[in-house]
Amino acid sequence: MAEPFFQFKKFRVYHSAGGFKVGTDGVLLGAWAPVNDGEHVLDIGTGTGLISLMIAQRARVKMDAIEINPIAAEQAKRNVAHSPFTDITVYNADVAEFVKHGKKYDLVVCNPPFFSNAQAPKDQSLHLAKHTVSLKPADLFHHVKQLLKTDGRFAVIFPKTEYDTFCSAAKSQGFYPKEVLDVFPQPDYPEIRLMVNFTHTELDKPNRRDFCIAQSNERHDYSEEYKKLTKDFFLRF
Repeated sequence: MAEPFFQFKKFRVYHSAGGFKVGTDGVLLGAWAPVNDGEHVLDIGTGTGLISLMIAQRARVKMDAIEINPIAAEQAKRNVAHSPFTDITVYNADVAEFVKHGKKYDLVVCNPPFFSNAQAPKDQSLHLAKHTVSLKPADLFHHVKQLLKTDGRFAVIFPKTEYDTFCSAAKSQGFYPKEVLDVFPQPDYPEIRLMVNFTHTELDKPNRRDFCIAQSNERHDYSEEYKKLTKDFFLRF
């Protein structure tokens, strides 16, 4: 049986291992996270390497990606090796240990675990990839504070249900939202995700706007804003 993969315009992501498949959350964050040429970027919990590959396509950056699951880390390394982007280094490491390297980044991105209020999955790969037993929001912000430059940015996506937990953890480490994207599956549906760009600068009011993935519940009836955000990646756009 052929190994499953997802084909993007400029790279291919094999995703048979490690608990994470190519999904909407990773695509959204990879396409949205604010990045500039010449920056040093870290992807925490890279899984298959999707977000790192997307950011490498968007800007000329030096990219580090860390993944605690050794099977996923090996697949991420292979995905990177077969991509046109040569300046991505994948580490099989726990972020708590990785911070000891003393590296500092302009941007840190993370599509973190979010089953904090749900039953942990039985599969160990999924357990490591998605359950907050391995990386709680408070610990995540603590580590990111050590990894970011003073004027650095932390871009993260999380469920609406985790808003209070994440914002409390952020504030405890001196992070404040600069940009917030409220993600809805389609108009008149409840909000499902937030994407937030955190910095150490406290603003009176962050730049906040709504974002719909689809126009209706018809298959592939994507919104124009979703098409615009992802058009450089998806073959269908």
